[in-house]
Amino acid sequence: MKRRFPSKNNRKIVDVIQELHITEGKLMFLLKEVGIRIAEGQKNLDQSEIARIRGYLNEQERRAQLKGKMIDLPSIIRVQDLAKKLELPVGNILATLLKNGVLATLNDDLDYDTAAIIAQDLGYKTTESVEELEKDVLTVEKLNEILKKEDPAKQTPRPPIVTIMGHVDHGKTTLLDTIRSANVASGEAGGITQAISSYQTEYNGRTITFIDTPGHETFDFMRQRGAALADLVVLVVAADDGVQPQTKDAVAYAKKEGLPIVVAINKIDRAEANIDRVKKELGDLDLIPEEWGGETVMLGISALKKQGINELLEIILLTSDIHQPKADPTRAALGTVIESKLDKSVGPIASVIIHTGTLQLGDDVVIGKTTGKVRQMRDFRGKQIKKATPSVPVMIIGLKDVPQAGDILQAVEAQGEAVSKAAQRRAPLKKMSKTDDNDQRQTLAIVLKADSKGSLEALEQTITAMVPQEVRLSVVRADVGAISDSDVLTARAGNAIIYGFNIPIAGMSQKLADKEKISVRLFAIIYQLAEDVRNEIEQRMPVDIVTEDIGRVKILKVFFSTAKRKIVGGEVAEGIVEPNAKIIIKRKDKLKKDAPAEHIGTGVIVELQKDKRPLQKAEIGDQVGMTIEGRDKMKEGDVLEIYRETRVRKGSVPQK
Repeated sequence: MKRRFPSKNNRKIVDVIQELHITEGKLMFLLKEVGIRIAEGQKNLDQSEIARIRGYLNEQERRAQLKGKMIDLPSIIRVQDLAKKLELPVGNILATLLKNGVLATLNDDLDYDTAAIIAQDLGYKTTESVEELEKDVLTVEKLNEILKKEDPAKQTPRPPIVTIMGHVDHGKTTLLDTIRSANVASGEAGGITQAISSYQTEYNGRTITFIDTPGHETFDFMRQRGAALADLVVLVVAADDGVQPQTKDAVAYAKKEGLPIVVAINKIDRAEANIDRVKKELGDLDLIPEEWGGETVMLGISALKKQGINELLEIILLTSDIHQPKADPTRAALGTVIESKLDKSVGPIASVIIHTGTLQLGDDVVIGKTTGKVRQMRDFRGKQIKKATPSVPVMIIGLKDVPQAGDILQAVEAQGEAVSKAAQRRAPLKKMSKTDDNDQRQTLAIVLKADSKGSLEALEQTITAMVPQEVRLSVVRADVGAISDSDVLTARAGNAIIYGFNIPIAGMSQKLADKEKISVRLFAIIYQLAEDVRNEIEQRMPVDIVTEDIGRVKILKVFFSTAKRKIVGGEVAEGIVEPNAKIIIKRKDKLKKDAPAEHIGTGVIVELQKDKRPLQKAEIGDQVGMTIEGRDKMKEGDVLEIYRETRVRKGSVPQK
């Protein structure tokens, strides 16, 4: 390197060190950080080089001050925006995410918890901004307040919304089947309803909206949602089975929401039917039949034989008339998502119940964290319609993303308003949780993909409930849609298993998974998937090694001995001997008769013979030959203490 000569713009390095209050070693470090090379013997720096050093020191000081402050973050933030907030290169954020098992791009969204963990790892303190969190969020509570405060002068009667609830296999779907004269029950995987479904029927010139909810315990949260949407609950109880756990849950949800209950005692055509027993069991739940002096209407029906159906519809209308449901059809629509999914032909689809207002074809909407324009609407029969009035269940096409079941739909005046309302409520694509570095638990990491949001919620709740404290669960990604290359790469980064429910995997993605040795497991029945997860959890449960003494052998002769393997003959003095048992070699000093036997070493019996034939168990008095693996030498007269080790798993996987 050419040596530079002093000029009036140069400063002596010694003066720079004194002025910046740093050591010579520190200066060398700073020169390297800012990319300045100096020649051997160089004693001066020019002003531009000194300015670069000052700038670097000022930047480090500013970042140190920033790390000491509390940084406000919104509930959802893009990776690149987080980098700007922390004033760091975006590569630092991506690298820290990858270190925590999350593969992301600069445009991916992070939820607050994930962003806070990344910031903490980088030395920053954060807090969730309440203003951002609450901004334009239309919660269920706010929706209820809006509905309560509607102008009565603008309200008109709307059809009652009836939720069908009850235990699994008590006939809820068959009842709806009969009411709407369409058979869906027999076509469901596993023979159960795996999503909330809504329908409408006409009776005596009036319309009734029905919501069906799953009866199996896995879908507990769906039953709660179904109760929250309804004006009235029809509780289906099988006459031959009586009150069951999900029956009790349904009653509890209906009472919590303050809903009137009509009991349909189904399957009265069966020989085992006992209506009085069912009424007595319901009485224990404070549902007293009218004929016993109570206030609960109970009807005997047979959904299969179509008995008592008209009477049930009549009672539903009479009960709803006591508190006539009303809504304002002139305002912008408000509704709740019942179910949603990603259709490979038309994209995101949401099934919605309209609470108030009228949803028109072409309306701009915000639903939870997504937006869209209503480009197509279909009723429960699949027929295209142009508007949906209060209490109407409708399928909407035209959304940008798949909303969550339970999200609130709000029709807005323009697309810009919809975008602004959803801007801070985008669904986080990347999630992670902070783990303790000293946590010795094994981790089950999974990527979860499903055909619909309802199925995805059910799977997440089922799996989470199954995980005991002894195992750590990491859901690296949970999303709707077919398994893609991105899912495979995410699974690779997080060392995860990919589970797919009712969805395919693209051919190229399968090849990528095979190449990366990522396990992809596809299921059509939720309980089979849950059972596979249970097996994976059990394999990760901690184990205890239980030692059991089973016998003693006295060595009579050593036939063969190498550094790793010995062949000896001996006689069983106590208990039994078996292959794969472990040994402790004990040796008695003949000169010290009262001294305890000396511990010589250990080994494993890899083969057991008697009369040159393989033997699975030798008992007291048997003379046997043994091949033993071990490094310790044996002598005639040594005693082998025989024991077996059993691996016993701690804890258990909860049944769900």
